[in-house]
Amino acid sequence: MIVFVAIYMTSTAQQEKATDTPVSSQIGTDIDISSDRDTFEYFLSTLGEKELAEIQGSYQKFADTVSYGEKQEVLFQKYLRYKESIVSVPPPDGLTGIEYLKFIHEKMQQLQADAFSSREQNSLFYQENLAREMTIKKAELQALGVDDETYQDLWQQALNTLPPDMKESYQNAELLGNINNLASLDSDEKSYRLTDLVGEDAANRIHALEQEENAFDASVQAYLKERETLLNDNSYSEDERLQAIADLRSNHFSSDNHRRVQGLENLDDEKKNRAL
Repeated sequence: MIVFVAIYMTSTAQQEKATDTPVSSQIGTDIDISSDRDTFEYFLSTLGEKELAEIQGSYQKFADTVSYGEKQEVLFQKYLRYKESIVSVPPPDGLTGIEYLKFIHEKMQQLQADAFSSREQNSLFYQENLAREMTIKKAELQALGVDDETYQDLWQQALNTLPPDMKESYQNAELLGNINNLASLDSDEKSYRLTDLVGEDAANRIHALEQEENAFDASVQAYLKERETLLNDNSYSEDERLQAIADLRSNHFSSDNHRRVQGLENLDDEKKNRAL
């Protein structure tokens, strides 16, 4: 199901007042420059924590530091207008299932074509559009009501039309989905089915990783409880508290896991703040 994200443009005067205020969700992260869209979404991911004018100001500061910033900034403004245009699309009346998916796909492509050149559209939205196309294709195959073997053959034919890297990506996603579906089975049946899906060696590696992840989760829960005690202990100064938490983190986890643990700390703090 497509969620329409509303982004409201602000005036130039508002933009001039924007400040580059850090937000908790991006503490310890780097700007994603793997693609233009990843960069745009990195900044827009803070919408709600920051006003759009602040986001535009933060992006402008970034654009001023890179050689391609002037060219990308033009594309960023087009991307913002495109995001805003999504709000104008009325929800389809009486459409469900495949017809609803097709309506959304056609409207999104139309808005993209209105806002961007063909080259820009392909660069920004190729994977997104392909994902919707494959979702529609899968729904159409499921609607045929054929047996599982026939369905898998038809789905594989659809995958064979993709470029090799995208084909592998969808095959991996399909495999991951099948593995996730085993979660509700008892351990013996799950082990048998997993081995059937990926082979004995891979099944053993997955089992070892699951045990490792379960142990990590248990360590995190114990650590967060001890950290909570430190946060509520008024005998510490702020600097002493930060050092005590850093020492506690080092006692529980290797340095390789510190950034991941700090991210979990932020999520735990946000959860507690929302509960207040």
